[in-house]
Amino acid sequence: MAFFILVQMGLQSQSGFGGLFFLLPGIFFCGILFDRGSSFFATVLATIFAVYTAPAGPWSAHLLTLGLFVATGIVIGVVAEAFRNAMEKVVAAEKAKTVLLMELAHRTKNNLAMISAMMRLQARRADVSAADALGDMASRIQVMAQVYDHLTIRTERKVVDAKQYLTELCQHLSASISGASPVAITARADELYIHSEQAVPIAIILNELVTNSLKYAFPDERPGHIHVELHVDGEVVLTVSDNGIGIRTQPPEGVGSRVVSLLSQQLGGTIDFENLDQGCRVTLRMPKPSV
Repeated sequence: MAFFILVQMGLQSQSGFGGLFFLLPGIFFCGILFDRGSSFFATVLATIFAVYTAPAGPWSAHLLTLGLFVATGIVIGVVAEAFRNAMEKVVAAEKAKTVLLMELAHRTKNNLAMISAMMRLQARRADVSAADALGDMASRIQVMAQVYDHLTIRTERKVVDAKQYLTELCQHLSASISGASPVAITARADELYIHSEQAVPIAIILNELVTNSLKYAFPDERPGHIHVELHVDGEVVLTVSDNGIGIRTQPPEGVGSRVVSLLSQQLGGTIDFENLDQGCRVTLRMPKPSV
């Protein structure tokens, strides 16, 4: 604003022209370049300058001119503030888009690496048919894909409603065996919001544990019950229990069990397998994430 005041003073000294028009661009640029309210502060400075340099004579003769100048300055200030806010929103949107694209690329790379690792584990099992191996991998990939249906934005981070996601996952697993297996799957979950990078491993662990129970806990099409519970307090505790035949080997063997073990380590948690009087219970404990 000082620059435009100096320009105005120079013009007045050289030409004797006393108009205040050259101060208005200064008000506009202050509103564009500086923080909120700068244009109105510039209007005040320009008004003080106009009063100081007003030609000699009664004040009543200058009130209308000063009033029009102040009103024009305020209007220009409002326009400048609105323009600057719009520019800030555009810049913020571009930054957010860049961050989302970077996160998408990072998430895709991590998911592909996880799929690759699980396929390598599966390939080491020579006693599993190709059809069964492909079916297992298709199930794991589907679990990864479903996480994006539950993404929401909280404090500019992509998070998942774990309660809804895991409950719906159990419902999907229950629907997939409806009419083919006499096993019921139930779920109860506390409210929990987690980052998408943690939701995928937790969901795969849940999918592996429930699938293993369906495969091995109820031979000869015997009826049974699988219960999933997510408890959140100082830590996150995910338990999958069934009333089947229990665990035959300690620790359990197989690709699914190795996947569960590796993913629990990735989450910074622990996984425990225990036999019950009837059936077994698997417990995942991990630190409560902050979002």
